Amino acid sequence: MIVKLGLFLMTLLAAGIPWQEEVTQIEREILVLRDLQEKYQASASRSSNNAMRWQFQRENYLDARRAWDKVAHDKQKIRELQDEIDDLEKHKAKLLQEHGKSSSP
Repeated sequence: MIVKLGLFLMTLLAAGIPWQEEVTQIEREILVLRDLQEKYQASASRSSNNAMRWQFQRENYLDARRAWDKVAHDKQKIRELQDEIDDLEKHKAKLLQEHGKSSSP
């Protein structure tokens, strides 16, 4: 994910676009990443519910184990996405500061 973020920022810089457009593109990317976070959160919640149901049923023990593994994977993805969002927010704030604008809504 960090590599993707680096490529995204390098693409913006190489394009030579005005800083306002760069801020707009960063905001769009943040919305996409937040949407992905919500999807992973929903997936983690579903998997957790399934795992809790299955963990004490002998015939479903392996399914429960896989569900717990999926929960861990989804939570890791959520953390990675949050790191990307944080980096984009920092870059956006830096752009706004360089051009004398406030980063608060």
